[in-house]
Amino acid sequence: MWKKTAQEIGSIMEERFFDEIEIVETPADGVTEYGTWTNPVGWDVKQATLEVIEPSNLPDEFRYLCNYLDNPTSLHNFSCPTPPEGTETELVLVEKSTPEELRNLNAHGKIILVSSHGRGTKNSRWLKRFLDPNGILGIVSDEIESNRDINSNQWLNGWTDIPGGWLMRNADSKNNFGFSISKKKADYLRNLLRQGKTVRVRATIDSRYFTNDTLPYITGCVMGSGHEQEEVLALGHVFEYGACNNSTGASIILEAVGTLNELIRSGVLPRPKRSIRVWHGHELYGSLAYATHNLERLRDKTIATINYPGGGSDYDHSSAHLRLLMNPDVCPSYTDAVLTEIAKRYISSFTPSKMFRTSPYSMGADSYYCEPMIGIPSNVVYMGSYPHHNSMDTIDIVDPRTLHDMSVLCAAYLYYIADAGYDDIPVIADLTFNRGIKVILEKANDMHTRLRDINEGVTLGRIISDGSDIITYYTEQQKRALISIKRIISEDKKDDAQKLLKPFIETIEDFGRTRVYLFRSMAREKSHDDLIKMISFTVKETPWDQEAETLIPKRNEIGTLTLDTVPLDKWQEVNSSPRWWSATNWASASYWWCNGKRNLKEIKKLCEFEAGRPISNFDLIRYYNFLEKYGYVEFVK
Repeated sequence: MWKKTAQEIGSIMEERFFDEIEIVETPADGVTEYGTWTNPVGWDVKQATLEVIEPSNLPDEFRYLCNYLDNPTSLHNFSCPTPPEGTETELVLVEKSTPEELRNLNAHGKIILVSSHGRGTKNSRWLKRFLDPNGILGIVSDEIESNRDINSNQWLNGWTDIPGGWLMRNADSKNNFGFSISKKKADYLRNLLRQGKTVRVRATIDSRYFTNDTLPYITGCVMGSGHEQEEVLALGHVFEYGACNNSTGASIILEAVGTLNELIRSGVLPRPKRSIRVWHGHELYGSLAYATHNLERLRDKTIATINYPGGGSDYDHSSAHLRLLMNPDVCPSYTDAVLTEIAKRYISSFTPSKMFRTSPYSMGADSYYCEPMIGIPSNVVYMGSYPHHNSMDTIDIVDPRTLHDMSVLCAAYLYYIADAGYDDIPVIADLTFNRGIKVILEKANDMHTRLRDINEGVTLGRIISDGSDIITYYTEQQKRALISIKRIISEDKKDDAQKLLKPFIETIEDFGRTRVYLFRSMAREKSHDDLIKMISFTVKETPWDQEAETLIPKRNEIGTLTLDTVPLDKWQEVNSSPRWWSATNWASASYWWCNGKRNLKEIKKLCEFEAGRPISNFDLIRYYNFLEKYGYVEFVK
């Protein structure tokens, strides 16, 4: 079905007269790595059922628990096959889903019923590695992450032995299966088991594993007029169950670029300078494969990316606001201001009742091309609240009005960036400058707020030092965002562009210095008015600081680390794969700062600026010595 989906996307691109269309096959062997992400093994399933055979007098609603053909979300991806006649065994209740409970449970040769309380869907995935050692055949779970309707169930798309892992590798055990049922059904079964009744079930799964096939991704392009072969890239993932996630994201991009191409071919719009490229494939695994195959083009020729992971639910729902994700601190960019302005103008002109907001960067879907080893500004757009990876994410909840707005915004942004050049500097610089002023003010105001509750000199001295550093740091970030505008300027115009940008850069530097001065003045006034003796803050260098200053790590891998190939008993400082970046996931957030020029003490400070709090319960020195041992970084002497 993955291949059929890729072919369907190719057909749509052909219908919309894309200039280039290519389906690229990558090995589905469970071994091949792109970055450190291991491509999955091949897996197919024809049918799977789960039914209660004892007690025999149950209502059909609770007797027939799962049928894959009726509800594809009811079977965990990568579940192993059973004998053709099925497997009959007892269902055993698990209350806490801890390794200790599983060891003490009499569940050998049986299936366990997992409670959802206090646990997210990833925990079922992590639970898998404890099944084989305890002789457990499989699980039945009612874990669910969103839209907790008692009749809905989660779709689990991963089944691996790696904590925090995802798709199945060839090294993973292939002896277990998982079913997903609704809370209503699970509570009925729990009630029987808690009454001391025996519940026997029959699981029948017609599936197979294979390692001799491929996982495709597809790319298409509407050519630009320029000779420099630059591109703007739109990414949407496919191959997952779900209308809102992920089909709407892919559809929005295809409609936006297809319509742009019709307008260009008909002469309504001039052909932009840069090409507009579309990528669709498996989330992260496929975009990492594309990045590996096209790293030089991405680094040198791709100006910006935008990612639509999905979101097409009820237009009138109170949660159906537009959300724009900004770039992380490792990649300050003018695109944050441009995307925000396009959204603001569209909404104010055509849908003034619609709300929208910007949010800090978080790694969702294929939004990581902003990381410095690739280095492309990357923004994410989605709208509304929907049942993520859930049996209720069906086509009937998709609202065409949401798709319309999202497609227009996608097309407007792609076309503007694809055609932007030297003449657009005044507008883009003004937008970036105004956003920069707002960011600096927000950080300064945060520090002003922290001043109010200070009532003794040591803390006051610390706040003055921290506040000055934070305002200075974010001033430098906004300066870098202005400088990033030169990315859209041809080489012969870069010197002229620098002259145009110079007054914006100098003014924002002056503004940052002024805010530091005003902040320090306010602190002195507080000291005077509240009779607080200000004690100058001095950083006391610790042995950790001294060692950290000598360690300068340089990254060796694009994307984030999975630790797929490192034995679990060798992991240091992490107990879950650091594959998902967040500002407070110190393992992944720190990794993107490792350019071979910063030492660990500096990297620690940068992570704390972005997270807004100190690193705790995590030793960067220990972690990076571990990464160096396994070749993920090298220390620059």
